[in-house]
Amino acid sequence: MNNKPKWWLRLLVGLGLLTTSTAAISGSEASAPARYDTAMVQLIGELHQYARLHQPHFQLLANGGSPLYLPIDGNTTENAAQMLQNVDGQLAESVFFGFNLQDGQETPAAENNFFLHTLDTARNGGLPVFVLDYVTNAEQAAISYEKNLAKGYIPLASPYRGLDGIPPFTPPHLNAKDIHSLAEVQNYLVLLNPGKFASSADYLSSLQNSDYDLLIIDLYLENRLLTKQEVATLKHKKNGGRRLVFAYMSIGEAETYRNYWQKDWDKSLPDWLDKPNTDWQNNYRVKFWRPEWKHILYGSPNAYLDEIMQAGFDGAFLDVIDVYQYFQNKE
Repeated sequence: MNNKPKWWLRLLVGLGLLTTSTAAISGSEASAPARYDTAMVQLIGELHQYARLHQPHFQLLANGGSPLYLPIDGNTTENAAQMLQNVDGQLAESVFFGFNLQDGQETPAAENNFFLHTLDTARNGGLPVFVLDYVTNAEQAAISYEKNLAKGYIPLASPYRGLDGIPPFTPPHLNAKDIHSLAEVQNYLVLLNPGKFASSADYLSSLQNSDYDLLIIDLYLENRLLTKQEVATLKHKKNGGRRLVFAYMSIGEAETYRNYWQKDWDKSLPDWLDKPNTDWQNNYRVKFWRPEWKHILYGSPNAYLDEIMQAGFDGAFLDVIDVYQYFQNKE
């Protein structure tokens, strides 16, 4: 047992075969890891293993962290190989437009080339690659689509940095096919905040009346969980084809508006929470390797991933994976 990786201990906790206290003591999980990139790969591996045990066809789409597919900056070849096994697709933001929150601006060549290098590695390893560019007009959207399709990426060009509206641009390759895996997706929509819609009903009906192959939405609607029935109504495109519906799940930041946030944290943050993200209000970076955070993410009926699966989603969209770089840079 002692030679098992830490995700195995967490997996046993989730299965009820090991107590939380035993797992927390073992391996001094609360201390900083020797390598933050390795710790992130292990966390994603834990989520993958746990989800597949409960729902064999459940899928994970990673957002950020594409350097994990390369043996660079100390990342190991073992980590790179494991990442290809841990997730079912890779997404990156601002590959061609919108880098550094500059919506409508072309991403600088150096950053663009690095994106392409890491994403091509993921694609050559068998993963579908998704790109979300932030544009301000139809001309930029057309350029984004053209460049992404030429690379074999699945594109989304949005004028909404807050991901709170359906882009007014026609997505590429609309179809009536049944979609069962990320590898079959030809277009997608990320819509995390229904703030631009008149009501919850308007929000849901707008999603239902779209023809995207993949919807990435929030698990919550007006401070409540989406019901399994509501999620089921989103799984069919307006043209009749079956599509995938994924739920957003941040694994690198804690959000003060989530149900897991405790009021006393506003006065005194627990030591596994780090500094707030100044770019996104009410988001705190987390020491993602800590058992306290992992217990929030999965392993009980009220855990984040468990609620996503109980609601009938086809997969989870794992956000803020690149938080491991924040901790590496601090050291």
